[in-house]
Amino acid sequence: MGDGKSLLAVLVIENIDHECKYDYCEEVLGFDKLEDHEKQCKHRIVSCPKVSCREMIPLSKLMEHLGKKTCTYKAVPKVIDNTSKSGRAEFRILGDLAVRKMNWNMSTFSYEDNIFAIFPTKSDNHYYFTMVMFDSDEVCSKYNIEMEVHDWLSTSKDSEVSFKFCGRPCSIDEDKKELKYLGLTLNNRSMEKILKKSKDNSFSLSFSFFQK
Repeated sequence: MGDGKSLLAVLVIENIDHECKYDYCEEVLGFDKLEDHEKQCKHRIVSCPKVSCREMIPLSKLMEHLGKKTCTYKAVPKVIDNTSKSGRAEFRILGDLAVRKMNWNMSTFSYEDNIFAIFPTKSDNHYYFTMVMFDSDEVCSKYNIEMEVHDWLSTSKDSEVSFKFCGRPCSIDEDKKELKYLGLTLNNRSMEKILKKSKDNSFSLSFSFFQK
């Protein structure tokens, strides 16, 4: 009798519609579609990518959070056109280069209606440069990117010293602690070479998009 009731309960669960578990989402789906939907729901809970921010917020509210400009330099992402498919972000190191840990606000960009964030961090005398796409891993897999760190006053082609990463953007769904390992990593000596020409420890990060 007990097994019969359990089987009946399973059949009922599998044959009724279910509401998505995330706030703000009004989707109602069959049990067989619910899990896939919740993995890509635009209201799913994500972490703000900035290292020093601990906010956990719905993905649909992430740009509203960034619009406060506490975690990003500008409230509105810069649009990357489909002709150049490339952009550039400028950063500056404030204070002593010997400091072991640093983090910067994010620079955000929009390309083909997708939002991307680029941000450097420094930890244990290594600099990490990461590009995060505010979408699922499946959508990220459709893009390849190049990121190149170089002199502030030069283009990536003219810079005497530059370092490049080729790969794919990280998904906003990645474990936040792992993000820094999924892009470009430079040691102190490499960064010092890039900063050699700068009077105020400024540097540039150029990037390009390529669709698969």
